[in-house]
This record gives sequence, C-alpha cells and structure tokens, in this order.
Amino acid sequence: MAFSYIARQPILDREKNVYGYELLFRNSQRNEFPDIHPDEATSKLLLQQHLIGDIRTVCMGKTAFINFHTNTLLHKFPGFLQSESVYIEVLETVDVSRGLVKACKKASDLGYKIALDDHDFNDRWDELLPFVSLIKVDIQQQPLITLPARMKPFREHNVPMLAERVETEEEYQRCCELGFEYFQGYFFERPEIVKRKVLAPQQMILMELLAAVHQTDIDFQHVADIIRNDLSLTYSLLKFVNSAAFNKGHEIKDIQHAIAFVGEKELKKYVALVALANVAKDQPEELVAKSLTRAHFMAELERLSVGESVDNASFMTGLLSLLDVLLRTPMSDILERLPMSKTINAAILTRTGRVGYLLRLVEAYEHGDWKRVEALARKMYLTELDIGQCFLSASHFCESLMASTQQH
Repeated sequence: MAFSYIARQPILDREKNVYGYELLFRNSQRNEFPDIHPDEATSKLLLQQHLIGDIRTVCMGKTAFINFHTNTLLHKFPGFLQSESVYIEVLETVDVSRGLVKACKKASDLGYKIALDDHDFNDRWDELLPFVSLIKVDIQQQPLITLPARMKPFREHNVPMLAERVETEEEYQRCCELGFEYFQGYFFERPEIVKRKVLAPQQMILMELLAAVHQTDIDFQHVADIIRNDLSLTYSLLKFVNSAAFNKGHEIKDIQHAIAFVGEKELKKYVALVALANVAKDQPEELVAKSLTRAHFMAELERLSVGESVDNASFMTGLLSLLDVLLRTPMSDILERLPMSKTINAAILTRTGRVGYLLRLVEAYEHGDWKRVEALARKMYLTELDIGQCFLSASHFCESLMASTQQH
C-alpha cells in the first residue's frame, strides 16, 4: 500500500459551499484507496496510525469521498474510518458480484454512505441501489439532454445526484436546472472575467494597502493612515497583534505601535491574509481555502528546496495566485495596481522562475497529476515524502486559520 501523496478535489453544494472532498491517492491511475490484503499486518498498523489522521487533516473536517478497490471493500477495510465522515465510492469498473453486494450491505448497515461513481444508468447496478446514498454522474460522458428522464427515478426516491467534471459556470447553472444537488469540477475557479472591472470601495482600500506594503521603501506612516481610516482594518490588526499566539506581553492599542511590533515580513503576510478574506466574501469558501493552502504549501516546499525565504515570495505567490478568480478581473490588471516583485509577477503571470516552478508543482498536485509532480519535484530536488508532508502541513495551517477566522 505504499504511497506518499494524498490530494483532494472539492465537492460543492448548490450555494458553492464545500460539502466534502474526493481524495486522490497516488498509488494508482484511479486514485483509489490503497489495495490492502488481510495478511498485511504492517499495512494495517500504518493505516490505523497514520492514514486516518492524514485524511482528517486533508479534509479539514468535511466528508471524505474515497474510491475503494474491490478487494479492500471485500476485506472490510473501510471499517477503520469513521462512518459519519466517509462516503465509499464504488467505481463503474467493478464487477457487481454477490460478494460486492454483501460488502456494500454490510457497510451500509454500519452507517457508511455509499456513492456510485461515474454512473451509467445500467440496470446491472440494481442490486446495489438499496444501499446507495448518492449517484455521481460524469456530465462529459452523459449527454445532458438525456439526463432528465434518467434522473427521474432517483429524484422520486430522494436519492441525491452529484454532477462530476463540471468545468464552466454555464455547465454548473445547467446542472442546477436539472436538479443536481452537488457538483465536482473546476467551474468555481473559472468564473466570468470582466475586463477593467470597477472594484468596490472596500476592495480598493485593500488593494491600496497591499500596494503600500509592497513598495521597495515602505512608507509606514502611509500604511498606518490607510489602516486607521478603516475601522474594520484597525480592529483586525489590533486583534491580530494582541492574540495569544502572537503577543504574550503587553496589550498594544496604537496602530503605529502595532505595525512596528509585527515587523515588515509579518505585516506583508497579515495584509495579504486580510485582503484575501475580504475580497472573497461573495465567493466560494473553497477559493480562500485553496489560496491559503497554496501559500503555506509553496513556502514549505521552498524552505526544503532552497532554504527559508527572506522575501515571502512563495507564500505571497500562492496566496495571490487565485486573486483574478476572486475579483473576476484579469490578473494582469490586478498586478498593474500592485507593485509586486518581479519574482512574484513572473510566477503568477507566466509560471516561470524558481517560484513559478513551485506554483506549477502545487497546481499539478491539486489535480492529482502525479507524473507531472514527480518531474517538477526532481528539478526542485524534492522527494515524495517532502511534498506529501508539506501538503499535510499546509492543510493543517489552512484549517487552523479558517477556524480562527470563523470564531471572530
């Protein structure tokens, strides 16, 4: 069951909130849960001690959708995972044998939810339907015009439907009209981009602040004035510098003192995080999670590859790499307003340079493109273990940060 990578793809509901994540394992082309045999005591131990914790971390408390190999299902290995947090995905390639039906019934009796993956509406699945809680349909394989009639029996029995490989906003809207409850694909990363879009006043303030902290010679008085003139920014910065994690000394009540206290490097991080959280208010939460994960993932990879960054270039690149999607504005227009370093500009616009290669690696990892990950990793002198551990660290960082944000 040797594998080093676990990636994830979000599953969203009709409001584009994250319902769960399909996990992508490196061990096979199908991204299945490792094929485990009952006599592998070492594998069993590893599964208990490490994999369960990794899955919880990667899914950030959401439901995990996992493709199980037939042998693994037959040997009841899903039993290691908490039933309330897992969807067992039965692949369209499996043989619907008596043993598989029995295994699915057993899993269902234990409280596990079962999904039929890439469902083709063939009657060979009829024996499994009593135990199925979700039907996944690849809309690139099934003509949309045929779906209303095919979906009708499931809708009549209140079985939720999930649309897979939804790649555009138009496809998402059409699937909503057809009655799909859940959606999987990269449509939420590809909204309509508006050329020279006029930003809202709060967004303009945040862009001005981002620009101010990335000047070659920062005018800290100007930065303080921008923050001081916005009540929410003032409150946010003071809360940040007085948090238990950051400040174990005296309470700081003045903006100028707060800026001096955090220092230039942490100030840039703080401003970027606040800007991201605010511009993303009307966007899917997953875009914020993805940006935060990318930022930490890239910073950790850079640390292992070339040492600790002095300019935050990798962190900032990851954090800002989806800003065009969040603002629905061309990235070239955004970077015209933000005086980022040449390193960050090249990485975001053309994926070139050392940081650009790290961004390519992270994007390949997100898509479960393991061959590309390995090719890029070799150029960066990174191992599988390095990358897998960095992703888990990034997932934990993102979960902690988003949880703390939601508490305030």
